[in-house]
Amino acid sequence: MTQVNIYILGASGFGGGELLRILSGHPAVGSIRAVSRHHAGEPIHKVHPHLRGLVEGRFEGEPDWKWLADCQQPVVFSALGHGELAKQFAGLEKQWADVGIAERLLLIDLSSDFRLDHPGRYAGAYGRPHPSPELLGTFTYGLTEWKRDAVKTAKRIANPGCFATAVQLALLPIASTPGLGLLAVSGVTGSSGSGSLPGEGTHHPTRAHDFRAYKPLEHQHEAEVEVMLVAHGAQRHRLAFVPHSAPMVRGIFATVQFEWPEHGGAVVTASLMEKYRRYYEGSKFVRIVEGTPRIAAVAGSNFCDIAVATKGRSVAVMAALDNLVKGMAGQAVQNFNVALGLPEDTALRQAACYP
Repeated sequence: MTQVNIYILGASGFGGGELLRILSGHPAVGSIRAVSRHHAGEPIHKVHPHLRGLVEGRFEGEPDWKWLADCQQPVVFSALGHGELAKQFAGLEKQWADVGIAERLLLIDLSSDFRLDHPGRYAGAYGRPHPSPELLGTFTYGLTEWKRDAVKTAKRIANPGCFATAVQLALLPIASTPGLGLLAVSGVTGSSGSGSLPGEGTHHPTRAHDFRAYKPLEHQHEAEVEVMLVAHGAQRHRLAFVPHSAPMVRGIFATVQFEWPEHGGAVVTASLMEKYRRYYEGSKFVRIVEGTPRIAAVAGSNFCDIAVATKGRSVAVMAALDNLVKGMAGQAVQNFNVALGLPEDTALRQAACYP
């Protein structure tokens, strides 16, 4: 197996920590170097104590791109804050060209910067213009279960958002069904989805005994789901998404409700379950479960568990995943594997820690 060298930008955050945790045990990874301007010079385990004895080295303030020049396949994971990679991209691209890695570099971005392909759609979702609109559309959207063939040949990959991943996986098997109408989505997320810097949404005393909705009907991940639905020919559908902040650290639980356009009953339940099983047959990380999914059964893993419930024509599709793994770093490594022609589940086939 070819050994690759990896730089992780923004490696001191939760996403960077998960990348280090997963990639440190990846058989195709030769060396990893971590960049964090804020923690430059500090040992990695000072910020990520669970990696003590597993990941050696210190955070670098600036990357030394010459280090990647002698590697046959240089790789960069960007876990920078939203908007940062887009702002720095022109300068980074010049540095990569100067050391001769621009054409060979595999770049996987975990932020929201390049998930959408149109400046207007980006501005509508995020409420601000894109820092580098000319780059929109140059990244492959990395929802592996949908874009696997495109990811195989991609050199720039935009990792999906965590809520967007859960909702799209819940909808993909029926996205091309005509006449779905209103798609009402209720989503719940843990505090780690807001990042490592404390704020109202993550500070323990204000969250531990609370449950609230936020950004109702205007969450930015709706735009990613809309792109997928339109690409599948969905017409006259309406997407209504209400996310909720829950008193837990990890996890996404999304419930999508809609009216099935055919007659209801047990036949619909059986046919929908079979449709989902067929669609995800052979999938490494999507599991169709009986009853309802549980966050505890996927936390710490790259699995997404999906279940379907029906009553008459009313349908509820439920999806549970870990926002930091399948919704972020694990999915990025999944894309890394596919792009390099490795088995898709390399270094990722690990069970959740239960209970």
